[in-house]
Amino acid sequence: MAEPVPELTWISTDYFVRVLEAYLHADVTVQRYELAAGCAGGQNFMSAIVRATVHYTLGGGRTAPEATRPDSVSLILKTKLPNAELAQGADMLNVFGIEKCVYGPVLKAVRELLTSFGDCTQFAPRFIYEDEHALVLEDLAVKGYRQPDRRARLDQAHLRVIVAKLAKFHAATAVLEGKNRELFRPLVNSMFTSEDNPIHLFYANAIQHCIEQTERVSELGQYTSFLRSFLQSAIERESKSYQRSAAGFNVLNHGDLWQNNLLWKYDADGAVEDVIMVDFQESFFGSPGFDLTHLLHSSANSAIQRAGFDEFVRLYTDELREALQQFKYDGPLPDLACVQAEMSAKRDHALIVTTCIVPPLILENTALATPENMLGDDEEAVRTRQAIFSNPAFIEVLEILLPRLAVADGSGSG
Repeated sequence: MAEPVPELTWISTDYFVRVLEAYLHADVTVQRYELAAGCAGGQNFMSAIVRATVHYTLGGGRTAPEATRPDSVSLILKTKLPNAELAQGADMLNVFGIEKCVYGPVLKAVRELLTSFGDCTQFAPRFIYEDEHALVLEDLAVKGYRQPDRRARLDQAHLRVIVAKLAKFHAATAVLEGKNRELFRPLVNSMFTSEDNPIHLFYANAIQHCIEQTERVSELGQYTSFLRSFLQSAIERESKSYQRSAAGFNVLNHGDLWQNNLLWKYDADGAVEDVIMVDFQESFFGSPGFDLTHLLHSSANSAIQRAGFDEFVRLYTDELREALQQFKYDGPLPDLACVQAEMSAKRDHALIVTTCIVPPLILENTALATPENMLGDDEEAVRTRQAIFSNPAFIEVLEILLPRLAVADGSGSG
């Protein structure tokens, strides 16, 4: 069954005329358009995503055959959630302001930097148009990008591609910050610490349900008191994950780098060719350990989580140093010990990701993981969360990662 499309009263043929004329730099006549949901339910808590197929002709009605030949384009529109209360929460967190800054001036500067070195790497969808209603982006599905089965999570081949690309993205932003600090000024502080941030309630609910699972599953019983203690100060501790050291190595973090925010391209044999990052609505300038911790704990498959992340931390470090040298970074190059220390410092964030972010990711039916169900206190919402957090696949994740994170908490090492 197709996902419902939110009611968007501001959309019209005139709206798409403005979008396409800004995109194509030509007069456009829009013939018609079709709208469809841009992602499955339960996969986006901060915005509504709509895919628009727009049929148009160039030339604004001119009669020359080449001017009136019909064409079509597929666009992605990111707009406000239909739930007014949730939309107000997203406004409070300035998610559209953050994302417009990243897709606009920041990624433009990144692209110009790479081009100056003959590098054509693309990190994100092309930014087409923005106004008070929406952010309009190219639809990468047209170029063959897609998401793999989210329940399997990412294997070694996928992770090596995204870790290498993340390192280059981080390197480019570190170089740009040295050239133009004003570029990142709107992204210096994360909105996580904002009072009444609905994510705080989401996290508290999630950790409480994880505590209940440790009480239910005998193999996890030894971690009940550990999680109870963490719950008492989880928001304060997680807030520190967003702090940065002015004397340290800092980059633009994607801020929400997990499998749902990655689109992949494959060759004819099914091998990974490329990956693109989407959804920069939580981006902030800080330690690179945040993104790397978030990615590996949220999206690595169970086999990799059991083996540990050393291979990918080394790969990230090597790729980061190479890219920094390529882009003529004039500061000291971070070494492996530096990156390991940055990740160790984000142990609390690793625990938040494990207990709060992973459960909706590996859920069989993602439509259950709506903002209403994750935040609500009514009987149906609580019952739905109980089903989400008792998922055997999630219990396996807790069995793998909690021992490592609890030991780190007790010893002070990563």
